[in-house]
Amino acid sequence: MIITYMRSSSYNNYDYCQMQYFITYVLGHRSDSGKKAQLGTIVHKVMECLASCQKRLQDKPQKSMYIEDDALGKINFTPKSLLTKTFVSKLLTKSYEHYTQNCIHKYTGADIKFCRGATEIALSYNDGQFDPRKRNIVDAEPQFDILIEEPWAKYKYKTPDGKTVEGQLAIKGTIDLVTQVSDNTIEVIDWKTGKRLNWATGEEKTYEKLLDDPQLLLYNYAISKLYPDYKQAIMSIFFIKDGGPFSLCFDRSDQDRFLGMLEKRFKQIQRNDFPILCSTNRTSFKCTKLCHFYKNNWPGTNISMCEHVHEHLKTFGHDETVDECTKDGFNIGYYEAPG
Repeated sequence: MIITYMRSSSYNNYDYCQMQYFITYVLGHRSDSGKKAQLGTIVHKVMECLASCQKRLQDKPQKSMYIEDDALGKINFTPKSLLTKTFVSKLLTKSYEHYTQNCIHKYTGADIKFCRGATEIALSYNDGQFDPRKRNIVDAEPQFDILIEEPWAKYKYKTPDGKTVEGQLAIKGTIDLVTQVSDNTIEVIDWKTGKRLNWATGEEKTYEKLLDDPQLLLYNYAISKLYPDYKQAIMSIFFIKDGGPFSLCFDRSDQDRFLGMLEKRFKQIQRNDFPILCSTNRTSFKCTKLCHFYKNNWPGTNISMCEHVHEHLKTFGHDETVDECTKDGFNIGYYEAPG
């Protein structure tokens, strides 16, 4: 059976541009991370490591401890050093050096200043309310892979060559931080270093709009499966440089609401054999400034990746385009954190 994954990034990307979604999540071509996204990753890594250190301290306190991070390697600390600005500064420098070396972007002093400023805001807000070192850590960067056990989430169809394909939808992703508030309540914290915008519409994300945010609803559903012993969940999304934290409480009805949204989106994608361009003439800034697939040509041609796939769809149709244009080695279950 084939598992088809939906992530919060792919859910939102479909609204942003159906063609970008198709090239990324169906054909498997990855776009380069933008510079701002890379700076966000640097800050995220600092917060993750602080949370992992705090978790280590909670579980087995000793005079001298360490964690092994997948990107930064061995990080030594003591209960006293963990709380110092010097430790945070060294951690940030290590993260910055790791993610900027051998990178396609050029970095300046303003970039490390941005990362330091964002980290300081995240840790000092409201006397350290969201500082991982002052929290009871349940998990730092937990990944989830959850099958959707609903009749509509199963599919079966025949390919043009007569083969039968069966599969089921699952959700997959990575959560920044999960902390315990009380015996029956956990809080999920998601750090954002970018603008508080819905990039598909350009609208600001208000508290009311966040109540319907697919990422928060997806996370709420995921943690209900990952941590079933907790009866209540608080979802906090922290826009570090654009508005601060927004905390929302969801319940079982919101899990059902998410499944309804997911079913609708899944069926939309299933029916879509010809993805729509976000800009018919590709004149939008989304194409000219932001889209990797418009700014880069398809290998061996003098037209953009977007144009090549679009023309291939018009000439040969959906199935042959998938056969001919899928990236070598790609499978629909591919995943790379943060999703």
